[in-house]
Amino acid sequence: GVVTSIECNGREQETAKKGSSVAIKIVNETNPTITYGRQFDASHSLYSQLSRASIDALKLHFKDKLENEDWRLVVKLKKVFGII
Repeated sequence: GVVTSIECNGREQETAKKGSSVAIKIVNETNPTITYGRQFDASHSLYSQLSRASIDALKLHFKDKLENEDWRLVVKLKKVFGII
């Protein structure tokens, strides 16, 4: 699916940091019948798709905005997705 919005206290925002409580709207056009509470819930892990190209884009455009913890997550996701 694709994250189409993130809200905190009823206000839309661009990003959310670890530990913040937000509502996220995910649209899954390939399988629109997947429902939170039925096929998945808070006990499941959700991953953002990552590719070599997206990592390179992060380095090029957001290197100064990402913190060390963010880069550690990128390294973890590289292992999850088998990115060299």
